[in-house]
Amino acid sequence: MRIPFRFFATILLLLLYSVSERVVSQTQSFDFKRYLFGTLPTLTLDVESLNTVSGAVTIDGSDAQSPSTPYSWLWGDGSTSTGFPPQNHTYLNLGTNYIVKVLATYAGGGKDSVEVVVRFALPDITPISISPDIAVTIPDSNVVLISREPGYGFSGSLSYFDDRFFVTYPRSLAEYVASVAATVERDFVNNDLFLINGKFQQVMLRDSAAGGAYSIWYSSPVAFGVGDVFLTGVPGYSSLFHEMGHNMTLNSPAGYYYGGKIDGDANAIFSETMAQIFQHAAGYEIINNYRTYGLSDDLMIDIESSVISSVELIRTSYDEYVGSGKKFASWNNPSTPADETFNTFMTIAYKFMEQAEITGQGYRAPLKRMMTLLQGFNSSWQQQYAPLTNTAAADTFRATLMASAVSFAFGKDLRSDFRTLNFPISDRIYTELYSSVSSLGRSRFSPPLRFELGNSFPNPANPSATISYAVPARSHVTLAVFNTLGQRVAELVSGEKDAGAYSVTFDASTVASGMYLYRMECGGFVQTKKMVVLR
Repeated sequence: MRIPFRFFATILLLLLYSVSERVVSQTQSFDFKRYLFGTLPTLTLDVESLNTVSGAVTIDGSDAQSPSTPYSWLWGDGSTSTGFPPQNHTYLNLGTNYIVKVLATYAGGGKDSVEVVVRFALPDITPISISPDIAVTIPDSNVVLISREPGYGFSGSLSYFDDRFFVTYPRSLAEYVASVAATVERDFVNNDLFLINGKFQQVMLRDSAAGGAYSIWYSSPVAFGVGDVFLTGVPGYSSLFHEMGHNMTLNSPAGYYYGGKIDGDANAIFSETMAQIFQHAAGYEIINNYRTYGLSDDLMIDIESSVISSVELIRTSYDEYVGSGKKFASWNNPSTPADETFNTFMTIAYKFMEQAEITGQGYRAPLKRMMTLLQGFNSSWQQQYAPLTNTAAADTFRATLMASAVSFAFGKDLRSDFRTLNFPISDRIYTELYSSVSSLGRSRFSPPLRFELGNSFPNPANPSATISYAVPARSHVTLAVFNTLGQRVAELVSGEKDAGAYSVTFDASTVASGMYLYRMECGGFVQTKKMVVLR
């Protein structure tokens, strides 16, 4: 039988299309724009069954758009087909893994695609060296936990994962991915962590009674418990990054960490917001740099799928917050079954991710800056946070703390954004929090985005005041204090400054009580602000 040339031409084109699609998907940068701002995907697929002896696989799924045009299936081995799920295919080479890509066409010309991994072999990774001081382990025997917080205990169902849980993924692989995430998240907190014997090691423990995962931030060693479903098939990577985010942020700053100090019915606006941001920032960093960490294409797809699934929840929660009347809540009423704070903390996470995407700054540097402000946590902040009280004043401080942190992260005053979302923002608290960040903390990660002259702190000044300022490029800076007659009473800065954030102290004991002006001149930038001296 003679096979027409056009048949071979068609097969060749399909093969080239399949290869080119993988190359494109691996060279393009991954971001969350679609999931935050666009139409969310409606097509979902899963490997329904897989015979590792015969090579037969069944992939099933659903699509809320119910297209009339059959999907195109690129099976990853050069084979293609069309049809609706479920679809069956048989692979001949069972020594490798396949990334199946399914293309959908909708009424009106809309298109979409989704990828799913068919796994016959272990992921082929090339691990990099990771410090044992930050390593995550999954013990194969019982671990003795010691509580560092009075009154904080442990679940009686905590144990360990034996080898039967590591069929698809070996223990060492799960430990490696978790350790990569820990390395990334340690950088997010600027290495400012409470250490145990000079280390921040974490252990993943089994809790057969748990339906998901939870942080055990207060234990020595630091731990998190996960249910059996976590290691059934592909690990729940995004959930893993989330609980590790709790462990990191609740154990920071090292000298006065949040854990135990903001616990109570008002904890979530800090703890859950930061865990949400950390899990998706970690996912973003790992997906975009997976080859740097020695991860394989198929493993990256598994991580990507997990993170996309959870970021879609942030988007839907934000939409619900806006659509249901923007009901701000930083207090979870213990007498109700619902968590009133859920959509509020998801909205803060959404706003952080929104700014990361629209400003083009990404996630790492802004999150480090955000943590720099939050790491100013002290007894005064704790008292105002008032985690055990449901008052308007506490609501205002909690809301302003998080709005200030997101604003500082991106070098943008986002008070109006949060006020539009019905967050009770205090200008006074915002100014105090924003001005509290040291010049070291502001300049050690990246140059400021623009010229800035900060508010003096404290105001009124007695006996001195600190004035912060920032320059985005090397410039000649003049900063001086004047009385209301325009007479110069002090010259604080006069000279060349490299790009960075700075602060200078004005000795108010040298002048009389009253109103003063301080002015910064730097190239074409000139700004004047008021300051009160009270002696």
